[in-house]
Amino acid sequence: MSSWRIVTTGLTLVVCGFLAWPDHSYGRSRTHTGSPSQGGSRLYVLLGLGNNSPGLSEFGSRIGRRGIPTKIRNYADWPALAQEAIQQYQSGRLRSIMIVGHSLGGSAAADMAAELGRAGVPVQLVVTLDPVGGSQVPSNVRRSVNFRPTGSEDHFSVIAAHERDMTSYVLGESRAGAVIRRRGVTP
Repeated sequence: MSSWRIVTTGLTLVVCGFLAWPDHSYGRSRTHTGSPSQGGSRLYVLLGLGNNSPGLSEFGSRIGRRGIPTKIRNYADWPALAQEAIQQYQSGRLRSIMIVGHSLGGSAAADMAAELGRAGVPVQLVVTLDPVGGSQVPSNVRRSVNFRPTGSEDHFSVIAAHERDMTSYVLGESRAGAVIRRRGVTP
């Protein structure tokens, strides 16, 4: 067996093992239910193409462990998630909706918020991380934040660079120097 073949076989095994590892940072779709005391709130985390949003699944998992029920899904799942949120809001089981999305998930976050708006459902927060295409946030969104790569950041490192800010927004803590758009709220 040639050394090139050994190297490629070894590399293939490493990549397969990495992809099969539980809690892999590139995201498996999952739901984390928070404590019942926080009932009525939900965070939707929308991953980018191929669920390639490094660290965003872990962010959602950490928020879920902090008591906010969280659904982590691929960006293409937003229509079904929107219908679920509309039904839960209309039945009174859901009162606060937050959406975080990266790349195509960022664009899907804006689309999901718009669909909720058409149904008369308010959205507490939309956070987009380097969204592909437009991310025009509709008027039913109380607060929106858009992170784009700056300086040493790139399309993927923007998630890690702003995880602390995202956590603060989702948990309702204010952070100094944050650039946010508010609707219907006095500063």
